[in-house]
Amino acid sequence: MKHRFFCDALPNEADGGRVVLKGAEAKHLTSVLRLGPGDLVELFDGRGSGARAEIIGGDKREIELSVIELEVDGPQRGPEVVLATAVPKGDRIRSLVEKATELGIDRLVPLKTQRSVVHPRVGKQKKMQQAVLAACKQCGRNRLMRIDPLMAWDELLAVENQSLVIGQRGAEDSGQAIDRLLADPNTPLVLCVGPEGGWTDDELDAAREAKATLVGVGRHTLRIETAALALAALVSASRKVGD
Repeated sequence: MKHRFFCDALPNEADGGRVVLKGAEAKHLTSVLRLGPGDLVELFDGRGSGARAEIIGGDKREIELSVIELEVDGPQRGPEVVLATAVPKGDRIRSLVEKATELGIDRLVPLKTQRSVVHPRVGKQKKMQQAVLAACKQCGRNRLMRIDPLMAWDELLAVENQSLVIGQRGAEDSGQAIDRLLADPNTPLVLCVGPEGGWTDDELDAAREAKATLVGVGRHTLRIETAALALAALVSASRKVGD
């Protein structure tokens, strides 16, 4: 298994460029994994760059590494993909965030709807960011998924230049709509998931006025995280390699 660490300051070139891991990353490397001089690890900066590096030395507070090889992700093909979702209760949000990161969602917007129960505060949003980081380490992703502040449904609908997709039980449209919307690289694709109590009629009417596309996510009532990942998986399957 490859050991991956977050380092927000990678050098522009390899050939022995030095980087330093501090804090929790350094402690995990030394005290948990018990790695030391000469061991190879992977680094990523959260902005699309990764590196292979050799441990030079240090302690649990600070580790120095020498970069052997740099890898920079190419420019993103296709539109930005945003997941705007009501927030499930308890720790279920962590699983949602982790899987959305693995499936390539670019940005997550916690959504406040008329029937929402959970409105994440700063502490929970910090835990969501930690879940993104852990998922990037696990899946090999070099670019962090952004977590936006809580947004009300009417605020989201008022945003200009976006393609809205709503996951709705029983809706007939599915993969073909996703393929069509992904073909426009300049218009963000926003996947919208409501609370387990469902969208209100007023919310759906407002979405239709905003020219949202309703996409089927099955015949049964789904939990928030299940519906969110069903939509994210549709997009992930439709994206071209390299997106």
